Amino acid sequence: MAFAPAVWLAVQEELCGDNSSETKPENYFDDFEDEELFQMFHLTRPCINFITDYVSHQMTKIHDTKQTSHSPCGMVMTALDYYANGIVSTTVQNKVGLNPLETPEVIYIVSKVLSGMVSDFVTFPRTRDSRANVANDIKNFCGMPNVLGVVACLHARVRPAHLQPELFRNTLGFLSVMIQIICDCEGNILSVEECCVGSTPQQNIWNTSVIGSQFKRGVHGTNWIIAGSGYTLGCHLLTPVFPANSEPEKRFNSAHAKVLRMMQETITSLKKRFLCLKFFGYAQQDALDKKGDVMNACCVLHNIAKKFSVPSVVEPGENLETMHPGAQFRDLSAELPLEMAKARDDIIAGYFSVSGATV
Repeated sequence: MAFAPAVWLAVQEELCGDNSSETKPENYFDDFEDEELFQMFHLTRPCINFITDYVSHQMTKIHDTKQTSHSPCGMVMTALDYYANGIVSTTVQNKVGLNPLETPEVIYIVSKVLSGMVSDFVTFPRTRDSRANVANDIKNFCGMPNVLGVVACLHARVRPAHLQPELFRNTLGFLSVMIQIICDCEGNILSVEECCVGSTPQQNIWNTSVIGSQFKRGVHGTNWIIAGSGYTLGCHLLTPVFPANSEPEKRFNSAHAKVLRMMQETITSLKKRFLCLKFFGYAQQDALDKKGDVMNACCVLHNIAKKFSVPSVVEPGENLETMHPGAQFRDLSAELPLEMAKARDDIIAGYFSVSGATV
């Protein structure tokens, strides 16, 4: 469910329909063996070829590529090297003939193009049938009914501008920027939001997000999104019971934790495949667009990698990324929490009252 089959077919048609008679430019990736490509870019050749073709196609529509001496393929290689390793190697610079001073602008251009592809490659289930399919997959996965995904924030470390460090300090104590993401039980990213400073309460991000507003308006029916301790029960967010006193509540929490773990695995996979997400360097509160474009680009590439069944870069038994607890948000409405607490109690009574009710 990373992106709809119709979108995939449309993309393929667009690429296949580009029957330009001009000779195709050199593909720098052809100079490397398959194993070398995976070691360098953490992606497989078919996946890289698709990314290169599609991004190059988009770049010719958006940017005047004649203004740069570098081919779209060389620019894509440069950006993929940065995403995968957090730096651009001299091997890639020499291969594409890149001056190190040009590197930031090349990465910015490619990231902007990839970020613009979010609506095609990061899609939340839009129809009743697609929502039912996702909810059914999650129910089969953990026993939780009417759930469309799990929400959390993806953080990347930064070095903030002078006098701004506390704006970027998150609940785990380090300085970061972050975006809200939602994924399904297979690790496909379904939604991303704008980049913000690490101190922003997660609940605030949800309350002002596009997807949160859609849920409030009833666009996605009466379904739920799994959320951790940094969120408040309500507004379609389903949080764990604390404290869990009864056996049904404990079974509910176990199912909840199983879905939340999938988000941990997804964020771990993102940060292992795209090492640039480990540290972003200098950041300023009023200039986060470029950071957001890189994070969006990595989410798009993650979903494309999933589509191409690219092998995981996370070793079995490897420690997962720690989930951020989030700054606690208190809803002043007394009615909503009671109503939502009853809805959660009904789920517990209906699906977790019997031992073995969850996977």
